[in-house]
Amino acid sequence: MRKIQRKPAAKIAYVIDANFLANKFIPPKIVTDLTERSAIENSLEWWAELDSQLTSGHAIIYIPDICIAETFKVLAKKYYKHKYFKRPVDHKIARDKLALFLNTPANVLRAANRKIKVHDIPTSRDLIISVDRFNELYHKHGKNVSVVDLLILATAKYLMDFYAIPKNCMNIITLDTALWEGSKKVQELPNAYHPGKVADKAAKVFA
Repeated sequence: MRKIQRKPAAKIAYVIDANFLANKFIPPKIVTDLTERSAIENSLEWWAELDSQLTSGHAIIYIPDICIAETFKVLAKKYYKHKYFKRPVDHKIARDKLALFLNTPANVLRAANRKIKVHDIPTSRDLIISVDRFNELYHKHGKNVSVVDLLILATAKYLMDFYAIPKNCMNIITLDTALWEGSKKVQELPNAYHPGKVADKAAKVFA
């Protein structure tokens, strides 16, 4: 069983996808689809653990910039297509909470001992090259995933290679089943977790 320490000796890095991030700002009670409601509830259990680690300084979250844009799109889709947000103001509240979570105040950035909880990663040449390589590896294993999802893998590998983050301190969190399953077949990738899967429920992973 893969475990994540709640208070690890070394800071843990997480790379997360758009749907997992969006679920932080969607109240489960407004979701009519029971399967999706369960996924949101499981995501919120993970977020409770991550928020605790972020506050205590034991973790940092990295998000590809394209995934941030995709997260706003996910919230819009829940409003316009699925009608989960009944009023425009409810959708605005979710978007504002997302923006606030991603923002780091200038005084924090200027601080000598600054603590950054969330950091966005721009799409660079190094990431694009990795996307192409991981796309080939996933196709070899019969897994079809989007370019945005492949950026999650590329970002994790980039952080390990260029920022020297140890593999055992890097984790991927995704709600995409193909991405999650395929990651197990690529040895160079760190552990990936799918909060919607029974084996990866927060209560079983965090120790």
